Amino acid sequence: MIPLPSLHPLAGTAIPGSWMIGTADGDQADGRLAIFPILKRLTPTSIGLIGTGFYLQPKGGFATAAHVAQEAQELIATNPDSVGIADTLPNGSIKFRPIWKFFMHETADVAFGIPRYEFVDDKTGMAYRAKVLSLTTTQPAIESIISTWSYPLHQVVGDAATGQLIHLQPDFYDGALQEFYAERGPSVKLRPPYYRTNIHLHGGSSGGPVFNGAGDVFGVASSSFEGEPDLAFVTPASALLEIEIPEIITDQTESGNKISLQCLANIKKILAK
Repeated sequence: MIPLPSLHPLAGTAIPGSWMIGTADGDQADGRLAIFPILKRLTPTSIGLIGTGFYLQPKGGFATAAHVAQEAQELIATNPDSVGIADTLPNGSIKFRPIWKFFMHETADVAFGIPRYEFVDDKTGMAYRAKVLSLTTTQPAIESIISTWSYPLHQVVGDAATGQLIHLQPDFYDGALQEFYAERGPSVKLRPPYYRTNIHLHGGSSGGPVFNGAGDVFGVASSSFEGEPDLAFVTPASALLEIEIPEIITDQTESGNKISLQCLANIKKILAK
């Protein structure tokens, strides 16, 4: 396969080497192992980018923006395997991993997703485990430097009739935290609480993790402000912990007791500080 040429960086791209991604394992990792694009594949030969997500659980439970989840869920309802994760495995291979279901916050722009299945290492017979990011419920100081890592820089190669590939070039986009809106704010798309930042949030960044200076995820990228390229809104990561999911989830039923992601964090099934 002929390597695809590098794409020209987008506005707001961070200086190379200025940010690193810490994981729940306490190590530094390639972002592709923890953060991924959410793709739509409406036919076997077509492909497109919906948004970004990041893993909260080694088996594949992940976070994204609710509006990304809503678009994905509508496609899944008519074609169950049409939306998935471009899952990068530790050996460097990339596989399309269909998404099974989303659970969305009632008001905040965050959602929790579950993939349809796991991939197994042919050599060991063990399922691959995702790199997991660490959440923090602590608000960074206003004017502190923050960043997101996502997949807006991409190019679809080929024709939908004969077959398409997507060239993905993820990177850091950084800026500063400018304001926190607890009750009222300027966005018509979001309900408070949320943050205002000057990160240049390009299309495809929605749902990506937003990091503080220590590499913890304090927010989820939500939306930009039309006509203002360096103005973007971020939903607090604490809203993720308010989402409730059934304790037992199968294809047949979701009945029974529910459990919040905060409860899962309390028993260390999700890492939150």
